[in-house]
Amino acid sequence: MRQLRLWAMVLLLGLAWLPLQVTAQPGSDPSIPNPLRQLKAGSRDEVVQLLHDPAWYGKLAAIAKQLPAETVAAQKMFNRTALLSARQEYPALLELLDKNPEGETFYCYRLGSLFPAGEGKGEAEESNRLRTYMQQSLAAMGDEAFLKVSQALNWSIPSAEDFTTNVYKKYRTQATLSQAEAIEVVANTQLMRVLYQVIPSADKIIAMEQNRRFDIQPEVMIKTPDGVELAATLVRKKGVKKPLPAALQFTIYADEKSHIKTAIHAAAHGYVGIVANSRGKRGSHNKISPWEHDGEDADRVIDWVARQPYCDGRVVMYGGSYNGFTQWAATKHLPKALKTIVPYAAASPITGLPIENNIVITPNYPWAFFVTDNKTMDNSVYADWQKAEKLRKDLYRSGRPIVDIDKLDGRPNPWFQKWLKHPDYDSYYQAMLPFGADYKQINIPVLSITGYFDGGQISALDFVKRHQKNNPKAQDFLVIGPYDHGTAQSTSGQYLSNYKLDPVALQKDTEELAFAWFDHVLYGKPRPKLVKDHINYQLMGSNSWQHAPSLDALNAKGRNFYLTKQRSEEGYYLLSTKRPGTIEKFSMKVDMADRAEQRNLSALPVIQSALPDKNGLVFVTEPFKEATQFSGVMTGSFSLVTNKKDLDIGYNLYELTGKGEYFHLVNYISRASYAADMSKRTLLTPNQKTRVPLTNTYMTAKLLQPGSRLVLVLNVNKNENAQVNLGSGKPVNLEGTKDAGAPLTLDWFSDSELHLPLQAWKS
Repeated sequence: MRQLRLWAMVLLLGLAWLPLQVTAQPGSDPSIPNPLRQLKAGSRDEVVQLLHDPAWYGKLAAIAKQLPAETVAAQKMFNRTALLSARQEYPALLELLDKNPEGETFYCYRLGSLFPAGEGKGEAEESNRLRTYMQQSLAAMGDEAFLKVSQALNWSIPSAEDFTTNVYKKYRTQATLSQAEAIEVVANTQLMRVLYQVIPSADKIIAMEQNRRFDIQPEVMIKTPDGVELAATLVRKKGVKKPLPAALQFTIYADEKSHIKTAIHAAAHGYVGIVANSRGKRGSHNKISPWEHDGEDADRVIDWVARQPYCDGRVVMYGGSYNGFTQWAATKHLPKALKTIVPYAAASPITGLPIENNIVITPNYPWAFFVTDNKTMDNSVYADWQKAEKLRKDLYRSGRPIVDIDKLDGRPNPWFQKWLKHPDYDSYYQAMLPFGADYKQINIPVLSITGYFDGGQISALDFVKRHQKNNPKAQDFLVIGPYDHGTAQSTSGQYLSNYKLDPVALQKDTEELAFAWFDHVLYGKPRPKLVKDHINYQLMGSNSWQHAPSLDALNAKGRNFYLTKQRSEEGYYLLSTKRPGTIEKFSMKVDMADRAEQRNLSALPVIQSALPDKNGLVFVTEPFKEATQFSGVMTGSFSLVTNKKDLDIGYNLYELTGKGEYFHLVNYISRASYAADMSKRTLLTPNQKTRVPLTNTYMTAKLLQPGSRLVLVLNVNKNENAQVNLGSGKPVNLEGTKDAGAPLTLDWFSDSELHLPLQAWKS
């Protein structure tokens, strides 16, 4: 699951609608002659040229039409809509879009079905009919419906072309494709055909309709007394004369088209919509500085907005990922006009990007280029995700220290190098984030939103926990469910990987939840329905939302478990509620210089038929005799001895169902030397027993049916997705395999105590 979370964080922090990655799963389905063999080099230019050849779509449509109807019907929405479109089964496609909860997300296929390209009438006449239909239908919609359609059509054709190029490159050299691989190729190709047909007209018509409904100022320049320039997009609904509260997002992701849509949504809900950019972005002449000045700059923007004649003096903030960070950064200064914040999937440079629990995360390496290369966003950075993947693998296999990553990349990355110099939660981060006593002044209500599979979850929860720890009057509310980094910030489809969400999990629409919250705080309207208590969580497998007064109250319930030498029928060790009478140890030996193996990886899919990572120590509980909910975070400590001065602990936690399936719940990493205090490194004494507390563990909530068991795989974290801690005691950023020394020996002891948040289920 780590790979899902990390790439979600990287790809969805700032990129607008990209094609969804559909990973082909190997199987025994029949092979299909590979039409991609005709590509000579697989370059982007060659692929784009092919995507403009009508004959190419005919070849892939023929593949789509050969698929059995039941195969098409079994596909998830991304594949199913594309296959029905390629097969020209338009009535069935329109029916699917009408009935499926995700239907409005695929509005481009509705237009493509009503006015199919290259069929019937001449191309020019068909294009005119499409434009006329769009003009009339959009004009007849209310603001909210219009906005949803415009968001569904907010595709970037260049980014979609980049993605399709990578799919083609992945399979170009194969003689044949499996059925699943062929479906992936067909689906991404058919999407391109529809986008080429629909998006150019849609962009123009949507822009005209936006200007008819709203007063849009795409780039207002806010200048501060000390010379800082901050570009902002401002939107107000036409015809509204009275001052209104302002709804603000503050972001480093400068994209005028996206900003306009964001601000329009706020205006449609009765607010002044404003999106302000970090210094140096768009028209600002200042130096771009990720993280460092956003709190003080957001404070200035809030003060400026509150003084404008169209604002009633009240400002609220919302937004996800980096835009969640900027809200917490603004509260460090707590401008008087700021009345509430709604951060979702809130990022933090020390607990998520580019560092998680003091461990540098390698998939986040390109992010600095993405946000600092130009005044907007350098989308070319993520255009070739295969190149980024290769860089991670090359670094891991080389055994070179992480400070050499930009040397392998062939391009200096000064911002990444700067962050490497701050592995502690030191004054660098404390200056930009609320810290300690800063939280005492944050007495405005806060609604945080995140997901169990969200790579930003521990950042989001860390803010909440620090707020509650330092401020007895903290008014924190949390909504959390089975969402990843992207769906935590928006709406969710029926599936996350191969897990089908409970229907009630689809009730969360993050922006609608934010505006309902604003109406509650500013106008005294009832709380949003999902926010019945301070902690509101979707219990997977129960089709229900559950509620608790606090994280502490939720986590306090449960049982303590211990490592034992007893064996299960599979040969796993038993994780027991009975403390062993004598202390037992469980030994591991790991050659940290051996880069042929990887440990503590957890990849897709969510549900697997076999345990995917058996190279750790595997512990399993007894089967649960009654339905039991796991709701909260695992806490406690590990008792261990190692021959090294440091190590990175890792574990994966699964539910083993009565059917023999492994449902992935949590992946955890933590640096032992920082586990007790993120701001100070305390090295271990080799060969001396120590106790390492769990810190910043991921929250999850799942209903465990009778017969299910929990499986814990203990390990060291050693894989391509994070720097490798060799335990020499040197700064880990400088460690290379020459520092590995003797293999790591690690003894885990049965006096480790793990508290699992389990309670009997009452429906």
